[in-house]
Amino acid sequence: MTTPEILNLIGRLGVAFYFLWSVPFNIGARGHHLAEFKRIGAPAGGGLFWIGIAVAAAGSLLFLYTPTAMIGGLLLIIFTFTSDALFHRYWTYSDPGEQVMHKFFLFEHVALCGGILGLGAATL
Repeated sequence: MTTPEILNLIGRLGVAFYFLWSVPFNIGARGHHLAEFKRIGAPAGGGLFWIGIAVAAAGSLLFLYTPTAMIGGLLLIIFTFTSDALFHRYWTYSDPGEQVMHKFFLFEHVALCGGILGLGAATL
């Protein structure tokens, strides 16, 4: 392996670890997530929750394997942007603290997705 390939793998390991860690964490916080689905008016929150868990887990595993890294990365980006579109609409919160927190999450996730694209593209 070349140095750029090693660095790419280390980057993909870091990203995949984050999403793989989030799977059991979010399953443990399922009640909170289901309440959020209800708050935004998503009638099929339970199904959407499990689809999100599956996409995050599958995307992470695909992201680790070099030949499928771009597909896995795209799944992680779809998961992240879908979650942001549902839950981090900072402009809908009346509390200024909530607005700042959700704005931070949204823009942090944009940066994360940019990194995922760069790591995935380097495997093509």
